[in-house]
Amino acid sequence: MAEAQNRRRKRKKGGADDRSLWGFLFRKDATNPNFLTKSFYADEEEAEDVEEGAGRGVIRELLTRVNVLTCVAALVFILFTGWMISTVWRMWSPQSLNDVAGYQDQGSSRDLLVMLKKANGSEVSFTEGELNRYLRETCRMRQTGLFSLIAHVQGLAVRVHDGYAELVVDRIIGANIHQTTSVNISFLQETHLGRPELKVAFHGGEPLFGSVPRGGKIGRVEVPQRPVEMLKPALETLLDCYPEFVRIIEEYGYCPQFIKGTNGAEGRVLLVPYSPEI
Repeated sequence: MAEAQNRRRKRKKGGADDRSLWGFLFRKDATNPNFLTKSFYADEEEAEDVEEGAGRGVIRELLTRVNVLTCVAALVFILFTGWMISTVWRMWSPQSLNDVAGYQDQGSSRDLLVMLKKANGSEVSFTEGELNRYLRETCRMRQTGLFSLIAHVQGLAVRVHDGYAELVVDRIIGANIHQTTSVNISFLQETHLGRPELKVAFHGGEPLFGSVPRGGKIGRVEVPQRPVEMLKPALETLLDCYPEFVRIIEEYGYCPQFIKGTNGAEGRVLLVPYSPEI
């Protein structure tokens, strides 16, 4: 019994030595000069196989968990969020008024009311610059509604286009934040019971998306006609500032027409009197 136990102890000790560093080096096949090289490359290839298998497993796991519809929905959400942020930023960025004649210069204005009275019902015209200088010196608009607590009107500008005018309200919000809102205005004269009637349309220019009437701008964002029509009460308040002007236009049936300037010339506003022959 004792001898059997001693033999078992020797076998266990020998097995432990084979697995130890020295036992590994002094195995019988370690005398082969290519043994260490073969063992090294075999271990490397085995490690690479394990890593490659693990990588393939991760990729396969990701592919099985990825949902194409989820990715598309996430992409659409990101694009929509970016578009909304860009739109809000552009709405609060004022449009440039440097191209509006007479709005920021220091030239003197002509009294357009006197010109209209002297015309005595005949056709009369004035330039974009004359109109804006006259508005600058005579128009005293006030901000109303909720915004009146934090905003006030800086100025009013008219940009003349072909067939319509763009009325721009320049406001200051807070200390020095500029914000602009513009309305496209065009006029059409109709006859009702033998009397001329002047119709106002809040649109002008090329339609949006090919068919939606272009109503104006909030900041730098083009908006359709329908939202702009909500500004009609404010425009009526503006007309209340010039009752004599409105009375003469109604008396002679004047219809405003807008002609954009070319080759550096200013745009013009023509007041054409009513004629039954037209």
